[in-house]
Amino acid sequence: MRKTVSVLVTVLVFASFFAIWIERTSTLLLAYGILSAGVAIALQDLLRSIAGGVLIIMTRPFKAGDRIQVGDSTGDVLDIGSFSTSIMEIREWVDADQYTGRILHIPNSFVLNQTIKNYTRDYSFIWDEVRILLIYGSNWKKAEKIALKSAGPIVEEFESLARTELLLMGEKYFTTTYEVQTKLFMRLEENWIEMRLRYVVEPRKRRAVSHLLISNILEALEKEDDIMVGTAVGIDLMNAEDKK
Repeated sequence: MRKTVSVLVTVLVFASFFAIWIERTSTLLLAYGILSAGVAIALQDLLRSIAGGVLIIMTRPFKAGDRIQVGDSTGDVLDIGSFSTSIMEIREWVDADQYTGRILHIPNSFVLNQTIKNYTRDYSFIWDEVRILLIYGSNWKKAEKIALKSAGPIVEEFESLARTELLLMGEKYFTTTYEVQTKLFMRLEENWIEMRLRYVVEPRKRRAVSHLLISNILEALEKEDDIMVGTAVGIDLMNAEDKK
């Protein structure tokens, strides 16, 4: 603000001198035009931020409380000011979308030239996946049933709410699917069978739900003698030993 006031005072002083020294109106208007162009160039970042703030108010791509990502910055919107937007940062050195404790102040000019990824507007759920590796020879059919059964009680509430929101969102957007049911997909790798459990969850509960799912599924699988769970590194080492 001090910088802005200083520039405006300088502009007014020069404008006054022009008015005193230049008598012809056409010359005075030309001088004012050159001065205005100079001010616009000097304050282009500030003017872009003000324009961005007006655009945010008019189009509302996000609001306070939304979780957004702009470039490499991700977090929850704390405040939308005239010149900048404040967000509570997530990610960086912290995994699974949890807070770092830093508050970011992003100039509002980002709405003019960057993509805004909104996690919560119109649809307050995201899809997430849990990855589990099975050693070849495991009873994968039983493992599939156990994983889905273990996940059911944890995610069924999210499924119901997500389906309702999708139906409501269909009144505003053209949606291609209303399927939110938890599913399990498998893929054959060189040394293991990869299981991916796909489910819907609220963005702010992602880490807690993922932890709960993994804990319950592993606990259930460990009780089965014909199912062997491993890690990529562990399975590779085991296969290397077998080859020797």
